[in-house]
Amino acid sequence: MKIITPEQVPALVPDGSTVVSDGMTMMGVADELIAAVETSFLEKNTPNDLTWVHAAGQSNRVAGLARIAHDGMVRRVVGSHWGLNPPVGEMLGQDRAQGVCLPQGQLSTLFRAIAAGRPGQLSTVGLGTYVDPRLGAGLINESARTHVTDGEYVQVVEVAGDEYIFYRSFDLDVALIRGSAVDTDGNLTHRDEVSGLDALAIAQAVHNGGGVVIAQVRDVVEPGDIDARDVTVPAPLVDYAVVCTDPATFHRQSDSYPEVDRDLVSGHMDPDRLRHAFEVQETPEHRLDVGRRGVRLVNPGDVINVGTGIPADTVGKALAEADLLPEVHLTVESGTYGGLPLGVVDFGCSVHPAAIVGHPQQMDFYNGGGVDITFMGAGQIDPRGDINVSFLGGNAIGCGGFMDIVDGAGTVCFLVSVSGRHSKFTDTVDQISFSGTQALRKGQNVYIATEYYLLALTDAGWELRECDDTPEAQDALGRIPFVVTPR
Repeated sequence: MKIITPEQVPALVPDGSTVVSDGMTMMGVADELIAAVETSFLEKNTPNDLTWVHAAGQSNRVAGLARIAHDGMVRRVVGSHWGLNPPVGEMLGQDRAQGVCLPQGQLSTLFRAIAAGRPGQLSTVGLGTYVDPRLGAGLINESARTHVTDGEYVQVVEVAGDEYIFYRSFDLDVALIRGSAVDTDGNLTHRDEVSGLDALAIAQAVHNGGGVVIAQVRDVVEPGDIDARDVTVPAPLVDYAVVCTDPATFHRQSDSYPEVDRDLVSGHMDPDRLRHAFEVQETPEHRLDVGRRGVRLVNPGDVINVGTGIPADTVGKALAEADLLPEVHLTVESGTYGGLPLGVVDFGCSVHPAAIVGHPQQMDFYNGGGVDITFMGAGQIDPRGDINVSFLGGNAIGCGGFMDIVDGAGTVCFLVSVSGRHSKFTDTVDQISFSGTQALRKGQNVYIATEYYLLALTDAGWELRECDDTPEAQDALGRIPFVVTPR
């Protein structure tokens, strides 16, 4: 392992190569390495024509992968989410680079398949959605549809009479990962990072493919200063390390945490403190009413996943009001269990989490049915139960971990406010991120909870399960542009 400066990084990234970076929101993002690559491109036009791969969204709207949104710098982006990365979302929406949008969990676990030399992996995640090769293969703009070859990333296969999507392995040339510290032998630790995310699998995949692994760190320490069990990426996998020159700017523990805060990786939040933390959050009453209706579906002992938006704003507080917090297990796709989940630019972190597991291990758990109920937002909803969260207003938002979570959950509840001016109900969604048909085929329970009513998905479409006896509720119900069946 060799220590280098940020200015030496771009020379290790050949023009036309495939770069893979780790991170979620801004946690775990090697931002100074990405900034160095960006600066080199803007000043010297190199490296250029890159394919950039990332499992989770890695931006706070201005830093992280927002830095790659320059015409000519990237030829193709293979990722899952750009909701907090408007520059790249607009670039892909305007067809200025090829856009391939695959589920976050499938990319995360695919890194392990690439590392192991396997041809790919099988999953039901994505069937019946825009990721299904029969419905778009995850190619979200015309340049991707023109230049990506058939079956390059996904194929439909049948095994023992059941359909699966085969997510194909592909070559990775350069890895940009991050850790808290590295010893002079090259052993990397994530002991102060909120999550190890995909760093190990990415490093293994790139190393085994003959590529280059570069790690951004806060500190360099002597051999033995990192306990063996704290090493997350062993020395043979790390080729170069860069000591961050300005951690408060480029190596924030999370976007709102410029310095290391042990509350994000340790401690305990007892039920009373957790309840109080949720109760003091300021939430508009009409939004909170949405969460209140949704949590009526929760049972003691449930493992719960909560998405961003209305779910993150309301579910915890509604569970606290219902005195259910001590009886359930709140989880986040990044790998956290318990504590107080944070949102928006700090999504993926929790204050005083009870446990933190790896990103691919969490996705394995989700894919395999570990979540009893998930609460998600929705951008568009149609009469067949199809939902769009991934392509809205002409911009590539991406599905993030949405597909992986809803595919395996026993119950899926979409939390939607119907008090706004723009209805989310439509005859046909612009892009299928969730297939109602596929969910019913798998025997999942699917609901829409609003501040006024609860709908359940059936073979005949949406069925009204409960509705407030108020003029406002009747008016809201009447604005749905398709038939809702009374129970």
